[in-house]
Amino acid sequence: MTIGKITIAVALAVVMALCHVTANAQRVLSKHEMDSITALLPNMPENDEKLKNYYDLSRNHVVMDSIIKYSLSAYYLAKRLNDINTVASSCVVIGWYYNTNGNFALAPKYFKEADEIYGGLNRPVNQAMAMSGCGDSYIGLGRFEQGINCKLQALDLFEADRDLANTAQIYRTIGQSCTQIQQYKPALEYLDKALTNDLEVHNARGTGRDYYYIGLTLQLSAPDNAVTQHLAKQYLLQALKIQEEINDLIFIVKTCGLLTLLYNDLYITTSNWDYSDSCFVYYNKGRRIIDQTGYNGDNDIYLIAHAEHTIISGNYISAMQMLLEKIEKPSQPLVTLNLLNKALQLCFQYNQNYQGLFELSQRLEKDRKRIYISEFELGFSRYNKRKELGDQLHGMIDNAAARTKFFESEKGQLAIARLVFIYILTCATAIIILFLYQMVKNRQYNKLLQHQTDEIQAANEELNALVAEAQSQSDLITEQTMEMKRQRNKLASINLRIVINLDIASRFQASLMPSHDTIQKIFKDCFVLWRPLEEVSGDFYWVTEADGLKFVAVADCTGHGIPGASLSMLGISFLNSIVARIDLHNVNAAELLTKLRDSIVESLTRGTVNNEDIHDGMDIAVCIFDPKNSKLSYAGAYRPLWIVNNHGQLTEYKPDKIPVAVDKDRDTNFTNNDIPLQQGDRVYMFTDGITDQFGERENGKLSKLKPKRLRELICNIYNLAPERQMSEIVSFIDQWRGNCEQTDDITVIGVMEA
Repeated sequence: MTIGKITIAVALAVVMALCHVTANAQRVLSKHEMDSITALLPNMPENDEKLKNYYDLSRNHVVMDSIIKYSLSAYYLAKRLNDINTVASSCVVIGWYYNTNGNFALAPKYFKEADEIYGGLNRPVNQAMAMSGCGDSYIGLGRFEQGINCKLQALDLFEADRDLANTAQIYRTIGQSCTQIQQYKPALEYLDKALTNDLEVHNARGTGRDYYYIGLTLQLSAPDNAVTQHLAKQYLLQALKIQEEINDLIFIVKTCGLLTLLYNDLYITTSNWDYSDSCFVYYNKGRRIIDQTGYNGDNDIYLIAHAEHTIISGNYISAMQMLLEKIEKPSQPLVTLNLLNKALQLCFQYNQNYQGLFELSQRLEKDRKRIYISEFELGFSRYNKRKELGDQLHGMIDNAAARTKFFESEKGQLAIARLVFIYILTCATAIIILFLYQMVKNRQYNKLLQHQTDEIQAANEELNALVAEAQSQSDLITEQTMEMKRQRNKLASINLRIVINLDIASRFQASLMPSHDTIQKIFKDCFVLWRPLEEVSGDFYWVTEADGLKFVAVADCTGHGIPGASLSMLGISFLNSIVARIDLHNVNAAELLTKLRDSIVESLTRGTVNNEDIHDGMDIAVCIFDPKNSKLSYAGAYRPLWIVNNHGQLTEYKPDKIPVAVDKDRDTNFTNNDIPLQQGDRVYMFTDGITDQFGERENGKLSKLKPKRLRELICNIYNLAPERQMSEIVSFIDQWRGNCEQTDDITVIGVMEA
């Protein structure tokens, strides 16, 4: 999977600043100076001065081809001169260039070489930047988990150094990678963390890029939502303002390209010519910078913008040729593919090419099913054990110092005694007795000093043993900390896989159910209320039309979440298969329900010996409308049918108390109800999730909504428009529920006119 240049291209100025955290100072060269150096280079000998000129040219040029040319020259000359600092910094720029131009397979070699050099030089910030660039390369090659692991290692080094600006860059690259594979919620979370850090350290360059990627993510997440599009526009305009203040040329190109597409969309929606004028302004501004710098990483965006404007102008054929030539190229970045598909959809709609729209929707669904990603949460624990051991060691050292001070004091007293002895010996013989007495006292002092010296030596040996033990415990704590980090990353990966799988399962389930447009084509006036308890639902609804008959069903499968959703998708598939094979001239709802039960039982019992432990199945109501004869056929398994006539009288048709499941009554036939329809009859079908919803009543007691209250509500609102009826039902459920949680999946279908 190729991650696009639009995602991981880091602006040239940022790479320059990060590569120059070395012993060499950065020189800013004017254009005249660069021209002079370029003219002198061919005749210069290979020495440190020539290397410095290559170094300065590679970091001051704005033309992409010149940057890689002088970076490679500096890299090979530095190797010949054994200048490892310049080798490492050149590796980072070369790796950045290959990432920016989509040559991800060539970049890791240089980033790894820089990582090894900076690790040997003990420069953690430079080492972290090399790890981060290597992570971008792996993400570009589709090895997402390996890339994120590199990002996490870089994040550890930056957090240890309290480097908020570089930590923000890691968050930003993780967020933009999530944007690529359409995981917009985690993308916005990581980009928000990046923006918080950049604002705290007043990093204008990083802040401008954070605003840009948030705007990009919002624009891709809800292309048809006017509120989200206006919010994306505000972020992009703020990003452009900051980028122009600091002359961040590459990101000015990117932001102008997205604003061009955004103003195209706003013009299509509102037909306001001011938006069209804004589109031209940003398009021309971006193209001027591309021509100036030679940067071509976002040519696809400007091609799409030009094609969309061509469509608006009415030249569908020319626009279609541009888009089809581009989309047929292999290894397209995912963001570019999303924008290309959106432009193609616009072209098909303007040209009323419904076959093209259908084929495009099929391809988009296939692309969506291929997307899979894992993600790592970034949170770190801190341990205090090492600090406690350090405090103990400091206490022991203080005790040893006190004893040494006492020993020095005693040595001073001994020196005084000797001086007194010499003085007394020179003064008088009589003092000899006193001197002998003093010698006896000195011997006692010496014994005491020896005893104290032995104690100090023993204390030192004990201290050394404690230091060794503390070092051993410190190493053990470090090893345990690393293991906990690995386990944390593994758990974070597993958790994200579950979240992504739930999201994919939700899209699969939604794709199997009929769309709102399909239902509106079959039934003139109707509404569908579908409110799952979790990401995926055990409830499903089914609507189709065949041979002049209109089929509708509402079902509640065993459980909810993934088990219920799996069974619901099985039920939808069986119903579609049965309608395709059944004799539609003599079909009735009971026969359809019986065939569905046979298919469910066969599927659930296949390969099993003991069926008594299988209790999976569904409660379902099925109706077949015959508009030509003004009647419907109904059969139900634990789910009733309500019909309200033009005078507000509600008639309930009872279901059979037989489930569609592996049950002892599975050989019993369902009851078919042939019901004549009158002008103005309204038909309602629902699952028990709405009537079993708990709400807090008086004195804090909980009670269910029950069918009686739902019956009263429907009799009061049956004359309203379908949308108003659904709104009233939703408001009634929310008001009844109050502070209580939703207890089950909820599905209600109302058909006003078949």
